[in-house]
Amino acid sequence: MKTKAIIGLGNPGTKYEGTRHNAGFEVLDRLCGMENFCGSPFALKKTLYAQMSRANLFVDDVWLAKPVTYMNDSGKAVLAIKTFYKIDLSALLIVHDDVALPLGKIRVQKQGGAGGQHGVESIIESLGGNKGFNRLKIGIGPDPGGDRRMDYVLQKFSVKERKILNEVLKQAAEACFSWLTLGVDQAMNAFNGLDLCE
Repeated sequence: MKTKAIIGLGNPGTKYEGTRHNAGFEVLDRLCGMENFCGSPFALKKTLYAQMSRANLFVDDVWLAKPVTYMNDSGKAVLAIKTFYKIDLSALLIVHDDVALPLGKIRVQKQGGAGGQHGVESIIESLGGNKGFNRLKIGIGPDPGGDRRMDYVLQKFSVKERKILNEVLKQAAEACFSWLTLGVDQAMNAFNGLDLCE
């Protein structure tokens, strides 16, 4: 049995629910509720600094995690989870928002830099500079740039954007399932060309 983990990034608390920065949390909620996934309800594991859900998928032991640290300290939870469950970096998928991608697009990626995403920066730092984990980026752009970016990512999606996001979340959950069952290359091929705004 191989242990895998999908960790969605966001900020804890009702204040941040529905914001662009919490897209990672929303993907995990959607994945957990999928009929062919059947994850357990999320429950707090204080020692891992995260809300955790578990599923047995075929021969794999799968953990979903929503860190209860704030976005900029996501690495604390990721390192704790990786260490406790002895998870290989190749068996770790980080789901996060990305202002460089327009709303309606998602991207599965092997390794790579943080691209200015502070949660991913924290993870790379906590892993001693290692970038060997997989990512699923959820487009929330266009990027307003500069000083406006911080306010932008903490805003809630508009009604119009939410309609697009609902389909994005569905496809992103499917991409997670594809990553779990078929591997990162298959997930990249199947989902990186989607544009749900077309």
